[in-house]
Amino acid sequence: MRITPMPQTTPPRRTTSVAAVLASALLSTIGLSAQTRLIGLTRLTPLVQIQDTVSCTLSPCTPSGLPAPNSAFPWVGGTCYDSNTRGVWVSNGLQIAKVNPRTGCTPQCPVLAVPNTTPNNPVTGLAYYEPNNHLYITDQSNVIRWYSVGGGCQLSLVSRCIPPVPAGDILTGIATDDKGGRVFYCSITPGSPGGRVYVAQIGAPCTPFCTFPITMCGTNMMAPLQGLAYDACADVLWATDGRFTTGLSISPTSCTPLGAIQCCVNTGEPYCGLDVLANNETSVGTPCTAGTCPTCASLVHRLGSDPYFGNAAFSLNLANAPGGTPAWLFFAVGPTGPPVFSPPLCAGMRVLAFNFPVVTSGTPGLCNGAVNFNFPLPNNPALCGVACSSQYLGICGTLADTYVSNALDWVIGGS
Repeated sequence: MRITPMPQTTPPRRTTSVAAVLASALLSTIGLSAQTRLIGLTRLTPLVQIQDTVSCTLSPCTPSGLPAPNSAFPWVGGTCYDSNTRGVWVSNGLQIAKVNPRTGCTPQCPVLAVPNTTPNNPVTGLAYYEPNNHLYITDQSNVIRWYSVGGGCQLSLVSRCIPPVPAGDILTGIATDDKGGRVFYCSITPGSPGGRVYVAQIGAPCTPFCTFPITMCGTNMMAPLQGLAYDACADVLWATDGRFTTGLSISPTSCTPLGAIQCCVNTGEPYCGLDVLANNETSVGTPCTAGTCPTCASLVHRLGSDPYFGNAAFSLNLANAPGGTPAWLFFAVGPTGPPVFSPPLCAGMRVLAFNFPVVTSGTPGLCNGAVNFNFPLPNNPALCGVACSSQYLGICGTLADTYVSNALDWVIGGS
């Protein structure tokens, strides 16, 4: 692909629209289920623990300042992941915090008291519904509450309801299906194996339209359930009793379990909550600047949020770049390739299929340039598993005065 040098204030016309690029992805690529990772708060230290559902291996980090849940009640506490901010909400029953699991549990929201919660009525489950940024909570009094999330960390009660669980049962977990607009929650009878899952529309969570039991993880009888998670791309419901975690294929149009797909054993601390964690992107290559471009050692291309289908706010970002310069975002359906198009560039381009012209913010001659390029992903499950790649190229003057970002490999998933 040939790029003609342009005046610094006049970037070239974009070669195609974002909508056309995504249409190409749908037409040319068959979605494949991406590998699922689970994440959950544990009952003892506590830890935020990531588990690969293929190898069942664990990767923990410690959320700073969050006390352990009440160990006398294993169902107390919860976990949910917010794909919009790439943070995980964790609750020990009375308090809640939000951390970044990709950077060693660095805080996104400080430890706060959970609103409308008392010691006799602790949190037993969390779920996050990305389409309207609502945080769902189940509690020990068998109430479902949901909150709007404003200002990053502020929780404002929207509504609450009481689902029709049997007397003596306790709600212990909740999960949402962003694709189908459904909510799953489970109740247990203390001392009995497994639990019962209820399925309802997200707009009427306390009016379930079906229910089914979960008692086994492979050949293992499960203890009372402690958490649920839903993989919208694979239509798989995950349930854990803290130690055993089972995945069940669920009909995308009803709630019929279609069979178990995996049983993972948690060899670390037991979970008290569960959610699906989006896959990481992979950075390829080293950024560089050349010629009259300033030396920008921290130049980086990164994702603004998780690439899940239906994410209208998804963006492909550039930071710490030469300010006030024309640049191009390159995008391709498929993984990065070998470096090409060098010299005169300071590094090879690994992504060359489509390009979109932009201009960095900031001051010419300084490394304060940035681009937040909105790349809305259609609400189409056929995009699940589509592999994509992206990279930035910029010009400070002539083709001898260039900068090249790292490239990214990323896969569209669900939330």
